[in-house]
Order: sequence, then structure tokens, then C-alpha cells
Amino acid sequence: MPTDSATRGQQALRSANRALLLSVLREGPASRAALARATRLSSTTVSSLVAELAGAGVVEVGDGAAGTGAGRTGRPGRLVRLAPDRGVVMGLDLSYDGVRGAVGDLDHRVLAEAERLFPRLPEADEEDLGPLGGLVAEVVAEAVAAAGVPVERLARVVVGVPGVVDPLTASAVSTRAPWWSGVTVSKVIGEALGRELPVSVENDADLLTVGEAQHGAARGMGDVLGLDASSGVGLGLLLDGRLHRGFRGGAGEIGHVQVVEGGGFCVCGNRGCLETVASLDHVLGELRPVHGERAGTREDLERLVSSGDRAAVRAVSDAGALIGKVVADACTLLAPQAVVVSGSLAAGGPVLCEAVRTAVARHTTPRSGHPVQVLQNSLGDRAVVLGALALAAEDATTS
Repeated sequence: MPTDSATRGQQALRSANRALLLSVLREGPASRAALARATRLSSTTVSSLVAELAGAGVVEVGDGAAGTGAGRTGRPGRLVRLAPDRGVVMGLDLSYDGVRGAVGDLDHRVLAEAERLFPRLPEADEEDLGPLGGLVAEVVAEAVAAAGVPVERLARVVVGVPGVVDPLTASAVSTRAPWWSGVTVSKVIGEALGRELPVSVENDADLLTVGEAQHGAARGMGDVLGLDASSGVGLGLLLDGRLHRGFRGGAGEIGHVQVVEGGGFCVCGNRGCLETVASLDHVLGELRPVHGERAGTREDLERLVSSGDRAAVRAVSDAGALIGKVVADACTLLAPQAVVVSGSLAAGGPVLCEAVRTAVARHTTPRSGHPVQVLQNSLGDRAVVLGALALAAEDATTS
């Protein structure tokens, strides 16, 4: 009798095979034989997956036949294609500064986007979200209306939040965005939509990584580390095309790697964490004696770096060197194809990316470090919501 672990392994393998088959079908209709060749799956597995997906309304087997091709004999195979009206999905980013949403189809096409930014830090708790619940509802309504689809067609929602996401409770633990901490996100989304449907909650750095791999700087890559250097410092891990979340969602929290023995206290309660010397808050704090109130926000830092201000460039470069050394250790352990540099500290130009790139080249071994590309993000503030949308589409077609 199979163990729970073996059953989960079989389910994960079947899910991966479904995703592989669907990725081929996104290129166009194909016969079962062509799908078997393209995916390198057995004909029996392909037939089983096609039957399963057809039963779920994800694919359809057409009346038209695929040609046998030069040198081939036998009865032509019937074409398998993605069903044209399979529903839509939504991605949401509940960030430090607002709510962003996007609606897309199951072929990863973005149909509409909407956002609401906080005019100031909101005050809310897990029992009463106050204006936050209203902002979520506004974003959902605007995005769905702009996409021109009824709410009833939504098949799944994936939500990105700052902090460690506990898969058992589907809520985040965040000291830097306490207004989202401990919130039952599925309840908030259900109230905004006026109906219940599958809602998944993910760490924002994880979704940032998926977004850049699906639509951005690391497009087409399966082994990517996504660096989010903002008020916190996090690392999303996309390994062999799959997110690695770690036990209870704790993977990638490099902001709490100790880099200064006996350093200042961190919000996590330890001393000398990376975030205490290389976060947005730390950099702005260093610049205030020089620029005063002109160095109070992310936008201020972006303006100063863009203008070439010497102190701002130096502060971001120093932070990047410290972050890059920790990222280099992760590269040595995981050997990714690329590191994508994102976040508030990356705004204003390539300064942070260059500092991280230099540190990764210096502190990795030639075998693991040489092929690693360190890339500037290309999606900006859209990365998390587009990553949520991509994951929602995958979940809707493979679960």
C-alpha cells in the first residue's frame, strides 16, 4: 500500500506532466503522437492526460486530423487543442504600498490590470481590515470589468503578500506589513468577489520570481533566484521550473542571515541580520544626515540615484555588495541560471544590480558562479501580480 509520501510524489509527477503537455499545446494543436514526441512521455501517459484534461474541459479533441507526415503510414491522429472558453484567473498583489490586480486567461495572456495605492499606511487588524477590504474590492471589480468577463468565469485567484506564508493557515506573518499579517486572505477575496472560489496565498518574492521567469528578464529560464530588496530582503527560488517554498513557507528569507556579529537588532529579534544593514530603511537612514527630509521615501531615493547623487549611489552600492555576498552563497548552493534584481533599492538605475553582480562574481566558485547571469528586473511593480497570474493559470489547468 503506497505511503502518503509516495502518493504526494505521484501526484506531483502527474501535475508536472500535465503542465508539460499544456505548455506544448499552447504552441498550437497537436496529435497525441506529436505530444508524446514533444514531451517525451509515453503514449499511454499522454492518452491518459488528454482524457483527464478533456473531461475537465481544459482541452478538446477536434474532428480535424493531423497529417501522418513524410514517411509515416497509418491512420492520422485527431488533433488535441486547448478549449477556447476555459475561464479566466486573477492575480493580486497585497503589497507594502497598495493593492494591484490582474485578470488573464489560461494561456498566460493578460486581459486587464488595476491598482489602488495607499495614501498613507493603513490601520487595520485581522478582524477588521477597514479601508483595505474596500480597496481590494475596488481593484477586483475594476480588473474584472476591464477584462470584460463575468465574475462567474473566474476559476482561481493567487494572492501575493509580504512575509512568510504559512501553508496551513494560508496567511502571512509579516512584521513590516502588519496590516496583512494573520489575515484570512481567502475570506477577504471571497467578500470582494461575492462568491467562494479557490484562493492560494504566496510570498511576494516567490511570485516576483515567477513573473520575471514567465514575462520578464528571465523569460524561459527554469532555475532563477528572484531578489526583492526593499524594506525587507527576500529571495524567491524557482528550481527546475517549480517554486521551492521550504517547510511551512520559510525558504528564501535571506534578510535574516546574520552578516554583522553583534550588530543592531532586527525586527525578527536577532542581531546583525542583512536587513539591518542593507534594506531600504537602512539606506534612507544613512542618507538623512546628508539630505534631511529629501531622503524620506522610496521615491526620494529613486530621484537621488537617478540624478547621480554621490551619497545615494554609494549607499545603494554598499548595500548591494552586502546583499550580493549572501546571494553568492545561495548561487554556490543552488547553481541557478540567473539572479533577477528587483525591489525599491533597485529603482533609479542599475546601481544595485551592478553591485550584486560584482559580489556574485567575486564570491562564487568558477564552476557555479561563471554561468550565473545577474539581471536587472524588467517588470517593475508589475512583477508580483503577473507572477500571481501565471501561477493561477498553471494551477487552474494542472490541479
